[in-house]
Amino acid sequence: MPSAGSLVRQRLAEQREALAVAEEALHAGEPEGLHDLRVAIRRIRSALATFRPMLERTVTDPLRDELRWVSVLLGRARDVEVVIEHTEQLLADAEPVGLDDAVSGLRARLRLDLTAAGDVVDETLASTRYAAVLALLDGVAADPPLTAKGEKSGKKLARKRVEHDLERVVERIRLARATSDADQQAARLHDVRKAAKRLRYAAEAAAPVAGARIREIEEVAETTQDVIGLHHDATVTRATLRHLALDVDSGEAAAFLLGHLDADEHRVLRDLRSRSLAALTALEKLANHDS
Repeated sequence: MPSAGSLVRQRLAEQREALAVAEEALHAGEPEGLHDLRVAIRRIRSALATFRPMLERTVTDPLRDELRWVSVLLGRARDVEVVIEHTEQLLADAEPVGLDDAVSGLRARLRLDLTAAGDVVDETLASTRYAAVLALLDGVAADPPLTAKGEKSGKKLARKRVEHDLERVVERIRLARATSDADQQAARLHDVRKAAKRLRYAAEAAAPVAGARIREIEEVAETTQDVIGLHHDATVTRATLRHLALDVDSGEAAAFLLGHLDADEHRVLRDLRSRSLAALTALEKLANHDS
């Protein structure tokens, strides 16, 4: 039976390789490169967080902080991509008539945002700070700074950490259900989504020693994060459209178009909010079953 430390070592090595592959894809201009890079970074951060008790935090906490810095900057670029995808779908559904100039102007503005976001990604990955992050990551992945707990049974400890992360998700679900304010609930649902991702990745890392329950937790967490992810993407899109509509230089036709698209996205958002809240029940049932 593998030790807890060997599970961590295997997970970090796998995701360090995944990060390198994603970097190559991004530099080659492949469309999924940015997404894959962000996923690899999230999985590494999640592993360092979930298995924190068996790691020397003086080494791994600074790495988590630096990976978060990278993730935030890359996330902004991904948000622009999402907004463009959603806006194009809204335009296709709305079929605006007599607003060609406004539509062209909106697309041009979003392309500028995408170019600017792409520049940030390039600058980030070319920076000395990012190079230092990779050097630190390479050291941790090659020789994880394990505590005495790293020698314990991987099966018992990994399952315990997955259950801990499940309780962490459920606590955030309680907070999301505790408010009826749409904006506040959107923010709390996003917190649930992030916690569900960490739970899913913890279950993935436990796969070598996992039983049926851990596999079920992984599947439900993935489904939940996907549904709430649609809600988050719609939230980001609507916020961008509303921001653009407030631009005094946008013109009357553009303001009308943006207002129409905002109203359409608001209707989509209400449906996704209901679906997101319904999706939380499965994780709550898993937690209650364990208790």
